[in-house]
Parts: sequence; C-alpha cells; structure tokens
Amino acid sequence: MENRIKQAIKLYRDGYNCAQAIVGAFEDKLGKDTPTLMDLASGFGGGMGRLQHTCGAVTGSFMVMSTLSKKNHPCAQDKLDEDIQHFARRFTGAFGELNCRGLLGYNLNSPKEREQAHKQEAFERYCEKYIEFSIQTLEEILSQNAPHQ
Repeated sequence: MENRIKQAIKLYRDGYNCAQAIVGAFEDKLGKDTPTLMDLASGFGGGMGRLQHTCGAVTGSFMVMSTLSKKNHPCAQDKLDEDIQHFARRFTGAFGELNCRGLLGYNLNSPKEREQAHKQEAFERYCEKYIEFSIQTLEEILSQNAPHQ
C-alpha cells in the first residue's frame, strides 16, 4: 500500500490531477495502459472539471472500484454501490464532506483564490492527504472483496 501511495503522490506532484493519481496508481490491477487511464480520469480533477463538486480522489477511487467489480455476477451492481457508499461514508467521516470546494477551502474558478491556494500550498497540504486516505480506503475495500472476485 505504501508504494501505491507514493506512486499516487508522485503522479499528483508531476502534474496529474487527483483522480488521475488514484487511477494511475492502480494501473497494475486495472490491466489498462497508463495513457488510457489518464485520459479516462482527466476530466475529474478539481471536483469534476473544476466544478468543485465530488473530490477527484473520491471519483478516481470510484472508477477503480467500478473497473474491478465483478460485472458478470448478478449482484455486482448492488455490491459496487455498497462499496462506493461505504467509501463515501468513510471519506466524509474523516474529512466532513466529499466536495472539493469545502475540502480545499478555495474557489478554484477565481484566479485570485486559485493563486492564493497555490501560495498557501493548499494542494500539497490537503489534496495529498485526500489522495493518501483514498488509496488506503480503496486498498481495504479491495482486499475485503478479493476472495469474492
């Protein structure tokens, strides 16, 4: 898990968004090539296209769970929904909400606030913490599901 966290943080620091960092860190399990994975997640950073709704680390985690779910099983959608809801409850319990705007504390569509967020290193202080938590929670959920997959 520690290596996956390091990989995700490196991707994030290299300029990929939070959703891409999560998805990219699970490339080995997803069986897809990195460019395809990054394209898939590219519109989900900043709370989905900088709308600042659901955090990209969360949506990236949902993408990983969706890709790895056992789709040919009749109850697969119910299990996937259950896992996503469990993840969301854990994330909300840890950080108070799912939305990027509230989690970050800045309006990223305001050039002044976005610049302030960079100066205050908000992305490093907050987003990296959300990425790390998401990787840990996702690994726990996936390991609980492993015998059933």
